[in-house]
Amino acid sequence: MLSKILYLSLLLALMNSCHKTGLDAYRSKNDVNSATRPQAPSECVAVFNTFFDYVRKPEPSLITDQQAQERWLSKLFRASLAEGIKRAGDPQSNPDYPSNGTFVGVWSYPTSVSIIGSRHYDYRDADNLEDNRAVIDVLYEWDKNGSLDNQYPGAKALYSFLFVFEDGAWKLDDIYTFSDKYARPGSLRSYFSRP
Repeated sequence: MLSKILYLSLLLALMNSCHKTGLDAYRSKNDVNSATRPQAPSECVAVFNTFFDYVRKPEPSLITDQQAQERWLSKLFRASLAEGIKRAGDPQSNPDYPSNGTFVGVWSYPTSVSIIGSRHYDYRDADNLEDNRAVIDVLYEWDKNGSLDNQYPGAKALYSFLFVFEDGAWKLDDIYTFSDKYARPGSLRSYFSRP
């Protein structure tokens, strides 16, 4: 009987120590990964500002301006945009044909746009030479007066603009939207690439 109790105690101690080791390893890794991230580089923020000023106007059109696409969009984003344009068909007969407004992501432009946060993820190493990314979180806000120009009175919406450092420059790689009263969560690059 004593040997059974000793055996069960040893087994419980062994199981408990294995469990703690696994959890401690997880905590250590999690603590390292959840450390405060540095902000996006100022060069990336400057690219965002210039890009956003460009797409807030209807012309020149990013959809037809190949140089602007190459300057601001990553290779993967340009490829998905090309798919979206091809699938959209005739711009005269498709009200959802891509435009500069597609990159802003709303029907009526916000009253104010603010960068509320940013993060820089630079994990480059010998195996991942190009793993250098930044995220810029942008808050759109509309005033409380509804009108034809303001279809979202009093609303706020969060967008995350994802950048990758590619060919020596910061390029927009995707735009993420989050659920709110007027929108579903989504990825603009995935939207362009959908079948």
